Amino acid sequence: MGESESFAHWESLLSESYVPLAVDPDRGQPFHGRIVRERLPGFDLSTIRASAQRVRRTKRGIARTDGEFLLASILTEGFGRLHQDGRIAVLRPGDMVFYDTTRPYHWDIDGSWSQVVVQTPLPTLWEQLGGESSRLPTAVTVSAGSAGGVVAGFFRDLVPVSQTAPEQANVLADNGVTLLASAVKLMAGEMPAGPTARALSREQVLAFMRSRCTDPALTVDEIARACLVSRRSLYRLFDEVGEGLSTVLRRMRVECAQAMLVGDPGRSTAAIAVAAGFSSERHFFRAFRVETGMTPGEYRQGAVSAGECRRFTA
Repeated sequence: MGESESFAHWESLLSESYVPLAVDPDRGQPFHGRIVRERLPGFDLSTIRASAQRVRRTKRGIARTDGEFLLASILTEGFGRLHQDGRIAVLRPGDMVFYDTTRPYHWDIDGSWSQVVVQTPLPTLWEQLGGESSRLPTAVTVSAGSAGGVVAGFFRDLVPVSQTAPEQANVLADNGVTLLASAVKLMAGEMPAGPTARALSREQVLAFMRSRCTDPALTVDEIARACLVSRRSLYRLFDEVGEGLSTVLRRMRVECAQAMLVGDPGRSTAAIAVAAGFSSERHFFRAFRVETGMTPGEYRQGAVSAGECRRFTA
């Protein structure tokens, strides 16, 4: 397949995956492109990797579209500029931007790049926003270090879960549209309230806990102080979703231990227990069995066997 034919196929794939688009390649470098897409409750989640190009949403493409969507792109590699509604959002890795498929826009993306893309039907989002599409903060950079960046991190971290544990991803995705609405309201200059605010607060707490979960000295008081909430409010945030704070922290530590068991097969379980934040090896074994139904050794052996099977059949 020639380069022109490959690019025509890519344009068709982009249009089928999202909305009808026109794509212009950068003729100065070899072309490559790949999309992986998952459907979750309330939104579609995809990863896209490609070489430099311009992507255009034209009036002609809009006329050919069934449905209205908000797209949120989180840049994970490269550099890009999104143009819509007379504004230009400049994105670097970790940044997010919103754009509305009912109006023209275009992307200019330099060099090789990758994104996580969240696609939500506008009517679904309006139910959360309680307003009109004119309030959407299109082509405004949501920086990685902002409150909206916490939401970007949620969707970015959801990608590997959706690909390896889709049932768990479906559970996490129940809050996806609510969190997206939180970020939209923040970027529109409004403070989220009600369920939207609570979902955002919970995700901010989770982001802090992920960054500190391997510290065995991490306490509820420290989490509450760092996240600017009271102990009572902190417990209430997690009681609303049917999971206690200690359960969430235990799961995070077990997930860290799972990664170490597979990634460092020569490391002892005692050393992994300490590195994952458990107070003792006995506590580690008990927590690991509660979360996975097996011992750390059984999990490591199963992961090694599965890896050998994949290597043999590849």
